[in-house]
Amino acid sequence: MRKTVIAVALLFAVSSQSQQPSQPRAAEPPPLVEKVDVSVVNVDVTVTDRRGQSVTGLTRNDFEIFEDGSAQAISNFYAVENAQARTDVQHAADAPSPPPERFRRKVLVLIDNINSTMRGRNVALAKLETFINDHFDDGRYDWSIATVDNRVHLLLPMTSDKAVLHNIVSEIRRSPSRKEMTATFAKTEVSRSLDNGTNPAQLHLAPPQTANADIVAGNNFREEANLAEQMMFATSSTGAIVQAARAFGTSEGRKIILLVTGQLPLGHVSPIDRIGGDAHSELGNHIQTLTSSDRELSDMREQLVREANASNTSFYIIAADGLEPLEQAALTSHFGGPPSGSNAPDTSPMYWLANETGGAYMTGNRMDQSFAEFDRRSATFYSLGYMPRHAEDTHYHRLSVRVKGHSDYRLQYRDGYASASTDSQMNRTLRSPLGASMQPSTMPVSLIVGVPRFRGEVAIVPIQATMLMESLQYITDARGSRTRLHVYVSIFDADGRNITLSKSFVDVSVQPNESATGPMTVTIPPLALTKGTYRVVVAVRDELTDHVGLVSQKIEL
Repeated sequence: MRKTVIAVALLFAVSSQSQQPSQPRAAEPPPLVEKVDVSVVNVDVTVTDRRGQSVTGLTRNDFEIFEDGSAQAISNFYAVENAQARTDVQHAADAPSPPPERFRRKVLVLIDNINSTMRGRNVALAKLETFINDHFDDGRYDWSIATVDNRVHLLLPMTSDKAVLHNIVSEIRRSPSRKEMTATFAKTEVSRSLDNGTNPAQLHLAPPQTANADIVAGNNFREEANLAEQMMFATSSTGAIVQAARAFGTSEGRKIILLVTGQLPLGHVSPIDRIGGDAHSELGNHIQTLTSSDRELSDMREQLVREANASNTSFYIIAADGLEPLEQAALTSHFGGPPSGSNAPDTSPMYWLANETGGAYMTGNRMDQSFAEFDRRSATFYSLGYMPRHAEDTHYHRLSVRVKGHSDYRLQYRDGYASASTDSQMNRTLRSPLGASMQPSTMPVSLIVGVPRFRGEVAIVPIQATMLMESLQYITDARGSRTRLHVYVSIFDADGRNITLSKSFVDVSVQPNESATGPMTVTIPPLALTKGTYRVVVAVRDELTDHVGLVSQKIEL
């Protein structure tokens, strides 16, 4: 959601005070000004025909857009072809020009080291390097790279330096993958079954009506043990990917997470052909366990979609392991895959995640074709904008888009958005370990960390932020000039976990005979930390313009 201030009215005056240094306060003050904001919800729509070819030449009048079932008037319209935007010629006179960064593709390549095999991941990375060489120099991409294991690790912030990218990709290819160990274990299980004359396609758990009680009990135990592992890795994967989606925050651009993965362990686990057993029987308890896990996995899938849509970020997913052979497909089903009765791996979570966020799931054994498809789909789309009829209410609102007279067209767009204030978005972003690197800084800010004073095991660390006064927006009248800063402090431990996020406010006043120029220092409440390594992120937001200055520094105690 992009905002434009169209009117301001003074609500109250801020008393004059010395500027150097300024002291923040924690209590939420009334707004310095009343801002009448125009909030524009942007919906990027990819339109393809039955053959999968991009549909071009559509105009604003060809589209209908709905929020929570109610039709909305399209205020902004751009047709983007090959990452270049054009306005609707029928409304060119009143069409606002897009910001320079609005349609530049900002891609976070997210390498899933939990759910990919090392071989499949490295094949995908080799093709990615080739793709970068062929599609990098046109200046329409910014790239960053992160890996996922039990958490997300940012290896490269947003850049357009492909030499640096190649070095990072080479480094990732030398790292191990957790799934390599799982695959070795699973292969042993299959080998035992094959030695006993079992067809790999028959490795599903036997339904209760065809198996004796001992076999059913043994199968149930193994299924629940493997399900416990699936849930553990599903939780880790979800948490890490959510942190990646939050990192984009309110930044401009065509924001994309290019997820290179094998198979996200978020599929359905309740077998559809299990019958019999009351709620208190062994089978009934087993079915209840599976059903409960299904609900948890469904919640995880929905969380991923909503978090991505809140940041207006699309998931394009590359299937790193390609199309699995029969043996591996049977393993996937046996070790936490789709419902009993199917040999295919359950790819529905990846289709769901991609489609509901306006991206695409690209499977198959031709990675070069997958990356070419990603480039084509992400470069050609329609950008629709409308002004919602409600205030920012923090609710999730559903979106629906149609092309009039063409029900055969396939449309891909985010299925909703979170109506959140800039402050809420800042809080989401600053809790992500990637946030400081992915969020652009539009004001120069520096950090001064003083000498810590120890009180037993706790170190009191003084901290100050410095900036130029002329980088701020002021209200000026006969009493002088005034503005307000929102100061956020986010602290991460050595493992990248956010341990605290605090916020305070600074009212800045300049006397009529003084100039609002030169350096300004804001003294932030001291940090109380135990011995260890931390990363401190400080963000300063100008209340009048929502411009943000970000700075990060490592502290070792």
